[in-house]
Amino acid sequence: MTKKEVKIVWDVTIGNEALFEDRMGLIQHTADVIRRKGMTPKFVLVVHGPATKFMTRTLNGTKFENEKIRRLPDIQRVIAEMSEKDKMRFVQCQVPMIRNNIADDNVLTCVEVSETVFFDLAVLQMEGYAYIPINETGIPAPSETAA
Repeated sequence: MTKKEVKIVWDVTIGNEALFEDRMGLIQHTADVIRRKGMTPKFVLVVHGPATKFMTRTLNGTKFENEKIRRLPDIQRVIAEMSEKDKMRFVQCQVPMIRNNIADDNVLTCVEVSETVFFDLAVLQMEGYAYIPINETGIPAPSETAA
């Protein structure tokens, strides 16, 4: 018997380090819940806007180079783990790469580069993926929430 797939395309634009890290944890948690329910998560994370900086190997030479992202190595490790262990696809939009001086060879090896993720978002939804935006609108950072 084939397990039922739960297909989600996550539209990731968060530029806040703590919030980005928190939301990656929530996406992993969602995958774990789906597995516990006896189904298979099939996730694609399309990345653009300010979140682009988290897909880079280094910020040096980019428009983000003056930002202090203290946990960038940890975030990069989480992205690699989500890609390799959890089989989640990361798709980075090329438009913000060009606008922020990020070369193709400065993108993490587990991340695909797409000419425009808006096309990918449309196609994935046509293929039955549920659309979930992951942005900063109206969502407090983890440090702003009560325990």
